[in-house]
Amino acid sequence: MNRTARWLPRALFESVFIVLSILLALAVNEWRDKQARVTRAAEVRTAFANEIRANRDLLLSDPILPHHKRLEAEYRRLSETGSAEAGTVFDTGVHPAPLRDATWRSFSVSGTLVDFAPPDVILLSDIYRAQDDLEKLNSSYIAVMRQPRADHETLEYKRDANRSLSMYFNDVVPLEEKLAGQYERALERLAGK
Repeated sequence: MNRTARWLPRALFESVFIVLSILLALAVNEWRDKQARVTRAAEVRTAFANEIRANRDLLLSDPILPHHKRLEAEYRRLSETGSAEAGTVFDTGVHPAPLRDATWRSFSVSGTLVDFAPPDVILLSDIYRAQDDLEKLNSSYIAVMRQPRADHETLEYKRDANRSLSMYFNDVVPLEEKLAGQYERALERLAGK
């Protein structure tokens, strides 16, 4: 019994020490994993901010949104007057915005966004959905505009084309303006974290 009495406290001490060592190792690993996720989330936030800032700057540049506003005003005027004249602002083209979405495509499926606040994820999702909607609108309308038509020289076709362009820019400009506002909100949120 004397021998057991000496051995038991030591065995208990070593057992407790081993359990505490394992718990400490698990806590350290969890802390490291959390730090790695925090660092990764910060890197992804920076990538989103850079892409959104580049898209905002492109959208607000003179060849895109301001140009579309000029086209919208000109084709509204031509449509309202029933003019068959082609707008002169259109001579340089439509200039659809080639907005980037690589960050969204890369990280929306990677699991990194679970570390973002839900309102941030929703805002980012709305932005990239709006970009997709804008791209679809541009692609579908430009495809129709490029279709060869036998009646393209007629007065009726020119009036219809002006009316159609007016309606197109009435859709494009508000969508681009809304997107520019979403970009600003996203940049504020991403900078605030």
